[in-house]
This record gives sequence, C-alpha cells and structure tokens, in this order.
Amino acid sequence: MDFQQIPAGKAPPWDINVVVEIPLRGDGVYAPPVCHPGNFGFVPRTVMADGEPCEVLVVGSVSVLPGAILRSRPVGLVELADDEGGPDQTRLLAVPVQRMHPFFAGTTSLESLPSALLEQAEQFFIEMRDLLRPHSLRVVRWGGAEEAAEVLERALAAYRPDAEPARSLVREECRAGG
Repeated sequence: MDFQQIPAGKAPPWDINVVVEIPLRGDGVYAPPVCHPGNFGFVPRTVMADGEPCEVLVVGSVSVLPGAILRSRPVGLVELADDEGGPDQTRLLAVPVQRMHPFFAGTTSLESLPSALLEQAEQFFIEMRDLLRPHSLRVVRWGGAEEAAEVLERALAAYRPDAEPARSLVREECRAGG
C-alpha cells in the first residue's frame, strides 16, 4: 500500500485519516508490555519537525488490522521530552468520528476523556518509545484540541509529495505486512 496516496483526511485538521500501525491488541510484531487504550498510527501526507509523519493514538475499544484507515478527530496532544538528547516528540490523541464509533460523539477535548485513559495513553507513548529506541522519555505537558489542530496544519504544510519520508521501525513492519 502506498501511504503517500492516502489523503490526510476528509476535512483536516478536524477530520483526519489515521493509518494504523499498532492495533489495540498488538500485531504480532509489537506486543505492548502495558495496556494501551487505542489504535496507534500516523496521518498520511504530514511531516513533523523530526521528519516523521504526525503520529496519533486513536482511543477506543475496537482493535483493527495494521494498515487499516480510521477516520478520526483530534482532541489533544502530548509533548514528550527525551532526557538523553534525542528529539522532543509531539503525539496526538484522537477519537473515531461519530459515524465509526458513536460512543465518542460528545468527546471534543481531553477533559471529556477519563483520567485513567489519559494515564494509559501517557504510559503507552513512553513504553513504545523505549522499545524502539531505549531512552529516558517523560511527558512535558498535554495540550488541547485547538493546539492539536495547529500541529496538524503545520505538518500538512510541511509535507512534500516528492520527498521520501522518514520511516520508523514499526512503520516498516506495517508496510511489509500491508
């Protein structure tokens, strides 16, 4: 599957496509050591400051296959700092659009989500990074939906179709399986 051909969403930054790399239940390649509250992936046709596509955790209780595309809307972000000199990271938190999962119809912000779910998301981001590149990572802060939309707009503007995007180890595994 050529991920660069998939649109960023129906109406970015508020209605985005997330290509799932790590499903809720793991994918056989990556088995999470902690519970994670959703499907993790990236928004196609985006580039963050580190050269990677914008990465998103879509909360929910339904696991999908790696490579599946989930229509979602951002509700916030988390900024992570690497205390060992690596680049700081920003990850988005999103919910499926109402048509895909009506349970999240009224969820428009981080404050709409249970605190236990946010704690699981925080732990997932830290554990995932530790498995890919062992570093000391910590959460700097959480940001709201408006800030997440701004991050997405910058990542969309930075995308160049003729440039070869950076790929993480997980993204390569998803590509090989898809």
